[in-house]
Amino acid sequence: MSKYYVDCREVGWQDCTFSTEADTIEQVVEQLADHVRIHRQVKSFGQELYGKIRQHIRRREDGAPVGSADR
Repeated sequence: MSKYYVDCREVGWQDCTFSTEADTIEQVVEQLADHVRIHRQVKSFGQELYGKIRQHIRRREDGAPVGSADR
């Protein structure tokens, strides 16, 4: 069972149903970043988008937000 997850809608694309989960925060960020680059035509993936994604990553066990404390 994966430990972390995020939905694309939570990051700002309300019309998107994509979600991803993985064993590490870094994997979740990478998977969502790949999706955003391909399906949302985002050309650059800077600290602003990285921070936005991080804010919405949750732990699968309890749904608690991970935020920036686990960096």
